[in-house]
Amino acid sequence: MGAAGISASVLYPTSALAYGKIVSIDWAIAVCRAYNEWVYDAYMQNDPRFKGMALIPMQDPAAAVAELRHAVQELGFVGAMLPSTGLKAHVGSPEYWPIFEEAERLGCCLGVHGGCHSGMGLDNMNVYPAVHGLGHPFGIMVSFAGILMNGIYDKFPGIRVGFLEGGVSWFLLCLERLDESWATHIPFDPDEKYIRLQDGESIFDYTVRQVREGRIYVGCEGGEFSLPYAVKVTGPEAFMYSSDFPHEVNRESVRHEIEEVLECEMTAAEKAMVLHENAERFYGFRAREVA
Repeated sequence: MGAAGISASVLYPTSALAYGKIVSIDWAIAVCRAYNEWVYDAYMQNDPRFKGMALIPMQDPAAAVAELRHAVQELGFVGAMLPSTGLKAHVGSPEYWPIFEEAERLGCCLGVHGGCHSGMGLDNMNVYPAVHGLGHPFGIMVSFAGILMNGIYDKFPGIRVGFLEGGVSWFLLCLERLDESWATHIPFDPDEKYIRLQDGESIFDYTVRQVREGRIYVGCEGGEFSLPYAVKVTGPEAFMYSSDFPHEVNRESVRHEIEEVLECEMTAAEKAMVLHENAERFYGFRAREVA
């Protein structure tokens, strides 16, 4: 990490990105507890530069709330990872609202992570890079739309939700498509269950407001040509660099990606926000204090 230029790292799983597909509720509960305690034992208690994002058994929302509380309060995790696909409903569904409520109470973050690609129309794609390239943002877009449109940010204004490992282009697509669709397809909502716009506010305006008030975050990488434009469209507060180190990258490629961020057309203040300040706000700790 030192050679790669990384001061601190928040740990996410690999194969467990698909934990939403676990059918047995009891097994899901056991897997999440075992994973969290392993991450704590193997990494977090041995080096303060490591922080963990917990797995919580979304298959049983009450158990997920209990595991989130255990991971944050007893093990020191900074939040939990939500699967972008695999669950019986999208993550913004009412059955999962108690999880957002608990995350708000605990002051921790929730990160929606792409990476489980089956069931999205890509199962018969014969070239895997297409599956990998499209699968991450597809799942994230569904999760983002479900959380946004169901008014999660209105119901739980202290929440911080990150949408990770899908780049930034999907975010611009959602801003444009959802804004236009809302203008012509406003849902019937007599009980005020869905998103609540202020007078004269569009979906675009609403989303940018959530970004600037620290509720929406978007993971980015080096070499994304749309990053400077996205910063101009929504402001720099949302975007946070994710190295994915050491998964699929090495020290040299991470250094190269950091240099790409430093060389792109943004101000020095915007680059600092992307490289560490936004992540520090999202995860709730300062990297230099643990390095």
